[in-house]
This record gives sequence, structure tokens and C-alpha cells, in this order.
Amino acid sequence: MNKNHYKKQLDILQKLSHIGLWEFDLLNQTLNWSDEIYNIFELDKNKFNPTYKNFFDIVHPEDRQLINDVYMSSLQTKEKFKIIHRLLMPDNRIKYIEQSGDTIFDEKGNPLISNGTVQDITELSLAKIETENEHNKLKAILENIPDLLWIKDSDGVYINCNKRFEDLYGTKEKDIINKTDYDFIDKELADFFRAHDIKAMNSNKPLSNFEELPFASDGHKEYLQTIKSKVIDSNGNIIGVLGIGRDLSELRDKEVQLVSQQEELESIYNTTKDGLAIVDIETNFIKVNKAYCEITGLSEEELLQTSCLELSDPQDIERVKAILSEFMEKGIVDNFEKVCIIKDRRINVNLSASWMPDKKHILLSMKDITKNKLFDEQSKLAAMGEMIGNIAHQWRQPLSVISTISSGIKVRSEYEQLENYDIVSDMNIIMEQAQYLSQTIDDFRNFIKNTNEVQSLSIKSTIEKTLSILHSAMINNCITVITDLKDDMSIDGYENELIQSFINIINNSKDAIKEHLKDNDEKFIFITTSKENSKLTITIKDNGGGIPHDIINRIFEPYFTTKDRKVGTGIGLSMSYKMLVQRHNALIKVYNEEYTYNSKNYKGACFKITFD
Repeated sequence: MNKNHYKKQLDILQKLSHIGLWEFDLLNQTLNWSDEIYNIFELDKNKFNPTYKNFFDIVHPEDRQLINDVYMSSLQTKEKFKIIHRLLMPDNRIKYIEQSGDTIFDEKGNPLISNGTVQDITELSLAKIETENEHNKLKAILENIPDLLWIKDSDGVYINCNKRFEDLYGTKEKDIINKTDYDFIDKELADFFRAHDIKAMNSNKPLSNFEELPFASDGHKEYLQTIKSKVIDSNGNIIGVLGIGRDLSELRDKEVQLVSQQEELESIYNTTKDGLAIVDIETNFIKVNKAYCEITGLSEEELLQTSCLELSDPQDIERVKAILSEFMEKGIVDNFEKVCIIKDRRINVNLSASWMPDKKHILLSMKDITKNKLFDEQSKLAAMGEMIGNIAHQWRQPLSVISTISSGIKVRSEYEQLENYDIVSDMNIIMEQAQYLSQTIDDFRNFIKNTNEVQSLSIKSTIEKTLSILHSAMINNCITVITDLKDDMSIDGYENELIQSFINIINNSKDAIKEHLKDNDEKFIFITTSKENSKLTITIKDNGGGIPHDIINRIFEPYFTTKDRKVGTGIGLSMSYKMLVQRHNALIKVYNEEYTYNSKNYKGACFKITFD
């Protein structure tokens, strides 16, 4: 191949990666750019003269001095440099650029030529800025919600709380974290709280109770409804308990009847006054909640033998079918009123419908609009119960911390307490992640039953979906995930199983990092793809110190774990091995690797997964 061919290939690679090359001759003061730099800077190669001075004309004014200082410093220290700065485009758009470079010096130490790269990182930078802004807004919202919010670990030690909870104990969050209830209240009440924490962690449904508590901040008392649910990680391990307290002082008298009905702290799913049901595309009932039975006057067994369509007034059938056709086309129906004929009773109901995540079943939410008085009396509680009940019904597992936060924001949005800010799209992303995390148990059950359907999958896309799910976990543990997904392959397989397999392996790396590295240590997980002939290899490695040689050959054995049983079950990696090797004909190898990154030496476990 001739020189022109290689140059053409280099140009293509630069364009695909959005990376341009530059060279600055310090003796002749000449600056040369590759074509991709002109593309990134949006300049006409035939009209713009690249010089050191002219370059600064397109740099954002606030970044010019910084760039010059960094470059001049690199000439003094004779070290490589890297800097992120902004470009100010003619139409006032801002572009974010990462520049890196190195300089060649003569034998006397005089700089001769600087070479470097320019990469357009605008999309990534804007995404980071937006994520940071969203995080700050989420935190501000949680600090100002009227409910008490707190999280404890499995030993009852506080991990987090909001401002309203600070008022309960009359001190700041920093003085509450790492302490227990016994540090703030008398032993009898602390024992009561602890007993309910343990019940919640041992329950498969959220538990609630009513209690009158004095607030240490000013001595006033509030009658609170406290809702607690266990918090589980993506491996199904219980890591603590989440509590939400709402002031129901003004509604105490109205709630006496409801409280008497909630014996043994029934779950919110069963106390919501909205009927919830899952039906198939022929509207046959698959699952119903207690409220649905109460509204219809039918038992769960009776409902499971019929369909929503069959319960409709015969005079309403054609209209109901038309609405069903509209739903199939649009995917959602809100506030559809119809009449049900059930055991010679006419019931006027208001129905809303939306697809379940599998797109094979439909979630129905039904209100009995003949009982407006009851709904009026319970309006405030029902609004909260509806939201949490839907989630409890749909996902069946207690919500993770992120889904609870996003649910709180959604409630505030429904009550129009967020002004001048549209968070719907971002909340949908967060909720989808929370839904998938909670769905992994069902996915594993489907895998065992062999009910999943084979589909054509992109390995790269599947990895990206996995990282999207784990994004918050990585941030919370201060772990930087570095990806190089340059190669891809399409296979026929089961997306949920692959995502779960990748999650297990990455979480294994996360746990190793948490166990072996200090808080101020740099924490990395590297994920790369490389293709050779018809095979694609995924490499996942960390800097967690590696796996002991005496157990490395046993990590894929079922129930083998070196962690405490409260932390690990020994199922994750074994499940990943079965899904990857037996279900997708992949090969998986694990070994310890010592490597260098950013001029520093690291050691960690390396998983190599090869698809053929």
C-alpha cells in the first residue's frame, strides 16, 4: 500500500473518532492542522490561516489565558499536557474540545516541535453538565419535599436523610449519619423503630404504620404515616431500609376507618383505592389487586376466569373495541369511561391503560367514579397510594433508592410543585433504569423457564444499556468507567440475560474495588471490544487488586463466595457463566492482569468474553 492510501485511512479514522492532529514548529512558528481539525473548528481550509495567534481568535475568551499558560508550562516542565477548553463559534454556540500534546526538544533543552491532538467532546461535556444540573435539582427537590426521608443500613445506622428529617431529631444530617436511633431517642421508642425496620427488611412488600412523634427542633408533634421498604442491590442482597414519613395530622380523624382496615400493615399496593390489573392483548385478566376486586365485587379467582371486555355493558362493546384499537395504535389511553355489568350491578368506571415493559401485557388503572365521596375524603393519601401502588404492583420488589427519589419527583410534578422545569424525559430515563433493575429477578425466572424470545442484538448496544443502568452506582462509588467500544457484532440471543451477565461481572469489579481500595484512591473499570476475524472479544478489567490465586478457578461455581452472606450469595458470576456459555455459546476467561494507565501501575481482575 502506498503513502496516499495510509493517509486516506488516517483521515477516515480521524473523521470517525472526531480527533484531529496538529503540529507546531516553534522555530519557524508554523502551525499545521489535519483536515479533521478544520471540520471540528468549522473553518474553511482554503480561507483560514492556522497560526498560534489566529487559533486563539476562535477560543472562548475566558479560556485563552488558561490554554496559553498550560502550553507554556509544558514547555518549561518538558511534560505532556492535556486540557479541556471551549470554542466560541460565530453563531455563539459553545463547543467543548480536549487538546493534548507533547513537545520535542533538542539536546540543549530547546523546544523544537509540538505535536498533539484535538478531540470534539461537546456532546459528552454537555451531557455531563446536564447530568450535574439534574443532580443538583434533584437534591434541592428532595431537601424541600414536605415528607421525611431517610435511609438506614441493615444494622440500623443512618446513611442519608433530608432536611425535614433533621427537624425530627433537631440536628443536621452530618450529625445523624453513622448513628442509630438509640443516639437520639429513648430505648423503648428506638426498639420500636428497630423492630419495624427488621419487619420491613424481611417483607416482600412495603410496610406502613401511624405514629405521633415529637420534633426535637421545636417540640411540636406530628401524626405521621411511616412507610418502610427494604432496599436491595442489583444482586438481590438486602442493604438496608428506606423510610418515608408524611404528616397526616389534619387527616387523622378521616383516616381512622382506613387505619382499622390496614391490619398487620398491609402493603400500599393493597390499600390504594384505584383498581389495578394486568391483562393480555385480548383483555383477559392476568393479575388484579384487592381494590379491583372490591370495585367489581368479584374475587380474584372469578376475575382471572374472564376479561375486561366481557365485563363491559353489551351496549358499550363496540365503543370499547374501538378504544382498544386506538390503544394498540397509540400505546396509551387516559380517562376512558365505560359501564360494567357485574352480577346485575351497573358500575361506572374510569379507565386508563398503558403498555407494560414487555409490550405484551397492558396495565389497567380503574377508578370507581360512583364513590366520589370516599375518594374525596381520601384524596391526599390516595394520590400517594396510587403512585406507589402502581410501582409496587408493576415491579413487585421494593423500590431501589433511585426509583424512590424519582417517584418523589414525579409526585411533586403531579401536584404541580415544580415550576418552570420539564423533567419528564429525564424522569423516564431514571424510571426505566429502576424498572429494569427490579425486573432482573423476573428475567432470571424467564431464563430458567426458557420463555424469552431470541432476537438480533448488538453487543455494543447491549453494553451501553448495561452501563446506563449502572451509571448511578458507578458515580456513587467514585468509579470511573473507561470504554473503548470500537468494534461491534450482531448475534441472536437474549438481551436481558446478556445485560444481567454484564451487570454481574461489573458489580464484581465494583465490589473488589470497594473492598481493596481506599476512599481517595483512583478507581477504574475498563471495558473494550475488539474484533478478530469472525470473533468479538469483550474485555472487562478493574484495578481492584485481582482475585486470589487459590480461588480464581472457583468463582463461577454456584454459591461460591468470599463475601459475607449479607453481601454476597455466590449466584451472580455463576449465573453469568451459564447465560454466556450455555445460552449464547460464548467463551469466558478470567485472570489477574498488571497494567499501566496514565503512567501509573495497576493490578486487577480481567474478564474476557468471546462471541463467535
